[in-house]
Amino acid sequence: MTGYRRELETALAACSAAGRIQLDGRQTVTGLERKPDNSPVSDIDRRCERTIIDMVAAAFPSDGVLGEEGGARDGTSGRRWIVDPLDGTRPYLRGIPTYSALLALEEDGVPVVGVIHLAALGHTCWACRGGGAFLDGAPIRVSQVPLLSQATGSGLGFIERRGSPQSAALLSCMAAWDYAYGFMDAYTYVCVASGRLELCVNLLDKPWDCAAAACIVTEAGGAFSDISGNASVHNGSFVISNGVVHKEALDHFSTI
Repeated sequence: MTGYRRELETALAACSAAGRIQLDGRQTVTGLERKPDNSPVSDIDRRCERTIIDMVAAAFPSDGVLGEEGGARDGTSGRRWIVDPLDGTRPYLRGIPTYSALLALEEDGVPVVGVIHLAALGHTCWACRGGGAFLDGAPIRVSQVPLLSQATGSGLGFIERRGSPQSAALLSCMAAWDYAYGFMDAYTYVCVASGRLELCVNLLDKPWDCAAAACIVTEAGGAFSDISGNASVHNGSFVISNGVVHKEALDHFSTI
């Protein structure tokens, strides 16, 4: 274990608490609204975010917070927790079990702790910098598939970005894979980290969607970047892979 033991323990506890709220509230969702991007948000999202932020603030009061549902504050430590309290609200509302609670700690712009808690599936995936990546307590590693033509991957955002060069590039990239698998919310990222998929390309991600996965996939031996190859979770796109096929995937976006 690295020097992030207490941070990881707090993140695991906070996501577990949010997961209990999600499971308990499935039949009693209230306060359903549409955000400016037309995505749904409910009182369950808000309760989960308040719970996570309160637990993080109690343990690390000098850290900053960035939450999807508006929970944000500046800290004094130079560190920031990035929160997606209910990733996959649409599947949650429809009873599809791929929703999750996501939490990451960012230090100097780099995700150094990441937790993906899939309450309905009974899985928790986590990592901290220098400590490796784990799924339900067992170490995980990315696959060693060497070529994009042999890879199984997932792509998201080509419909929402249809008509754009980014959409065309993503479709070209997916056509080069052996098999394109449907997007399964944050569970897709767990599948890349644990070697079940080789890559995922997402044209729509915000930092709260992908910061935890960036840490986890890196610690599992893989790579992350935006579609231009920058190692950032703040540029609106997100590519994770086993590392071996990363450059070959990014080549499809090189002329944009």
